[in-house]
Amino acid sequence: MSKINDLAAELRKLLSSGLYPPGARFISEYEIENRYGISRITANKAVSILASEGLLERGKRGSGTFVKNIAKFPKGWIAAIENLSTVYNTRVYAGAAQEAYAQGYIMAVLRPQTAGMADVLNNLKNSDCTGIIGFASLLEMMPPDYPKTVIYLDGVLNTPESRNRHSVTCANYAAAYEMMSRIIAAGKKQIVCVGANYAGNRRERVAGFEAAMRDHNITDAANRCIFIHSGSVHEIKLAFSKIKKLFPDVDFIATDSDDVACRIIKTARAENIECPGQIGVSGFGNLPEVANYCTIPTVDQHPWHIGVQAVKSLLDIVENRTSGETVQLEIPTEIINSEFI
Repeated sequence: MSKINDLAAELRKLLSSGLYPPGARFISEYEIENRYGISRITANKAVSILASEGLLERGKRGSGTFVKNIAKFPKGWIAAIENLSTVYNTRVYAGAAQEAYAQGYIMAVLRPQTAGMADVLNNLKNSDCTGIIGFASLLEMMPPDYPKTVIYLDGVLNTPESRNRHSVTCANYAAAYEMMSRIIAAGKKQIVCVGANYAGNRRERVAGFEAAMRDHNITDAANRCIFIHSGSVHEIKLAFSKIKKLFPDVDFIATDSDDVACRIIKTARAENIECPGQIGVSGFGNLPEVANYCTIPTVDQHPWHIGVQAVKSLLDIVENRTSGETVQLEIPTEIINSEFI
């Protein structure tokens, strides 16, 4: 009996080696007999032990023995803090959820109101949650000594207290710089950029626009940056009026958001200005609802990949697969529809 148990222990080690993933055909009893120098009866009894433990499953006669999926599911759960208010955010979390599942985790989306964020963070702190992902606005309420692993999405972390905070975003500055460079290369002379100043990633885009203008010898680049706050229809109308007053010959408006670009186009058309046409417009985001309305040059931020990489980074940290350094990744972007500049 000891020989059978010893062989069963060897077969368990073989299973744990990863050579035979769930669903794969396991080594045959004939191969076991030859490899370990035992009888076919001993091989059969050892395999039967593993089958009784739920590790192996015998197929139909002659088809072999197969490895069962015995991995615990889920290994844990990841909290995603988000109200899913935009298509872009939904795409980010779609990628995150898919990657979480692929690695044996589930993702729970929490939708707290701003006033309830402190309670949510406190509850998560005391839960068995594996880690948290959320957009960088979380920084406003996240204590620097928070015990859970947190991955901040789509934000620029450049404050002293953020040096040890993990983030995954797109290359906002580089994408804006490239877009503006292409606009200038297309022969546009009277360029203005419109962007928000309330979020770090949006400020990075405006900074990229401005830097490209300066590097291409547009001396009044800073004056050509018009800042907005909410991006509401009314605010865009005011911004458009300001642009016409300050730059009456404007021939291109670069924006930091597809939403802003779309509202500028609607505002211009309401004033019987051909746009795009007389005034060109670029966006940032490659949102389908904007593309369905009007084809404009824009930036694909690859939100699905941002979500995937955020979960990969989080699980690498909590499963100790990293060197312990702070994760601050930028997902490459892609200029879309540049022929429409």
